[in-house]
Amino acid sequence: MLTLHQLERCPWCAAVRQAILNVGIESYTIVNVPHEREKRTTVVDLTGQPRVPVLVDGDTVLWDSRRIVRYLYATYGGSERARSIAELPDDVGGQRTLGASG
Repeated sequence: MLTLHQLERCPWCAAVRQAILNVGIESYTIVNVPHEREKRTTVVDLTGQPRVPVLVDGDTVLWDSRRIVRYLYATYGGSERARSIAELPDDVGGQRTLGASG
């Protein structure tokens, strides 16, 4: 099950929501985080930083909209998303596995 930590009016979060729709995922959880970064304790616990969007997919945690969209397309998008995957960087944001150090 996917969980998106976001701000409703954040354009980067909107890009992730659109990518989720693009790959045909119909059900996911949205967690609206506080606007004040210092109050985003869950986001910091997950990623070590306070910015959104943050996507949790099982034990995988990702941050930065470009990395998240690339992950969604690579994981759920199939071959029709190959061009988009190639155009999105994989050296931005971050990714970690829950339960793993780092």
